[in-house]
Amino acid sequence: MTALARDAVANLTTVYFEDLEVGSVHLGRECVCDKDEMLQFSRRNDPWPFHIDEDAAAHSPYGGIVASGGYIVTLWYRSLVEIYNTPRATWAFLGGLEWKLRFRAPVRAGDTLRARVTVKDKRPWIKPDRGAVTLFNEILNQRSEVVCTVEVMALLATRAAGNTAGS
Repeated sequence: MTALARDAVANLTTVYFEDLEVGSVHLGRECVCDKDEMLQFSRRNDPWPFHIDEDAAAHSPYGGIVASGGYIVTLWYRSLVEIYNTPRATWAFLGGLEWKLRFRAPVRAGDTLRARVTVKDKRPWIKPDRGAVTLFNEILNQRSEVVCTVEVMALLATRAAGNTAGS
């Protein structure tokens, strides 16, 4: 390991289960819905006419092309990186167990999306080295309209588990 890598690891803050406070709010970075990327994603993964065909989409209930739900989730993940996994801090995330996802409004090319994550609840888990956290994710557009919500129950390591692992 290089000296630079050792310094980066030494300065990295790990956010454990105990560090999260119920009611705390975390904002992700802004991500632009790029038209070319959106269309490429939809052509490959979700080729419904209202996702890929201008003429067909114009006659759909949306009145134009809208982003695929899968692409919206991709942009949400990009935004989350600013919260969960940065050079400054990383959450002791062990995995997501349950998702409740709702699409609230269409997303179009040029929209700017950003995740807002609220810690809704937390409780110890069956195993003592981890805890369950309920995170309420709102994906907001540039007008601060909620376009999608995702409630996630996630597992995070406890501080004791991290210290045992050498963190």
